[in-house]
Amino acid sequence: MHAIDNGDTIFLTDLRVRAIIGINDWERRVRQTVSVDLEMPADARRAARSDDIADTMNYKAVAKRLIAFISESEFQLVETLSERIAEIVLKEYGLSWVQVSVHKPGAVRGARDVGITIRRGDPREPTGTQPEIFVGLGSNVQPEHYLGMAMTALEARFGALRRSTVYRNAAVGFDGDDFLNLVVGFTSSEDVLAISAALARIEQDCGRERSGIRFAPRTMDLDLLMYGQQVFDDPEFVLPRPEILQHAFILRPLAELAANVIHPLERRTLAQLWRDSDLRDHVMTPVDVGFQ
Repeated sequence: MHAIDNGDTIFLTDLRVRAIIGINDWERRVRQTVSVDLEMPADARRAARSDDIADTMNYKAVAKRLIAFISESEFQLVETLSERIAEIVLKEYGLSWVQVSVHKPGAVRGARDVGITIRRGDPREPTGTQPEIFVGLGSNVQPEHYLGMAMTALEARFGALRRSTVYRNAAVGFDGDDFLNLVVGFTSSEDVLAISAALARIEQDCGRERSGIRFAPRTMDLDLLMYGQQVFDDPEFVLPRPEILQHAFILRPLAELAANVIHPLERRTLAQLWRDSDLRDHVMTPVDVGFQ
């Protein structure tokens, strides 16, 4: 993604969070309200043409990420908190710049508000390092056809893909045809909600029917496994996906593709997790497939 220099911005104003902030003894014991304003680059024309959340910054996702971070923070200075917020927004959402204001209302007697505004990044520069994203693919209904279809759609949506070996696995949890499974990796500046929505659309295009039955045959299963080092634990998303540590058909190809990537919760590399796993006895057969 290149720098956005059209002058469009998305703003988030007065995001209020209770947190430990301050240098006084009482401030280290009592949560206070801090208020955050953000201004971020956007491309409103692209989103307006498609009317699709995937083509813009999902400010709900940004807000949820910052609420989780700020509420657990215990910084002494608003300067430190503002820098950490800027780092999260730039690194995790792939933006070229961000403006952050952190307010600490009532901190100074006689003043309604006090705080700091910082601007980090440069709109003239390309965006920073984008998070690496890993997606698991599986199919046991015409699997070569639908895996090829999904790979083509993923590449068209996210660009160049890296992929693991394709493995044949017995169906887990029900009697059915064998699955073909693999993991792909790519980088993207899009947020978690946008990527998840795109995966759901690709599943639908591949004829996926969501009957509510968890273990059943399927034309296409696309699972968002990891999004950089982000950790989500809420009703909408759990990342990294717990199944990484539960199924060999996920952990083995993921470790093959990203051996040195650290699992953000286990704090060990994926290669180490596979090496020490009790899943290694699961029978997985590498297969040649008809797609590239």
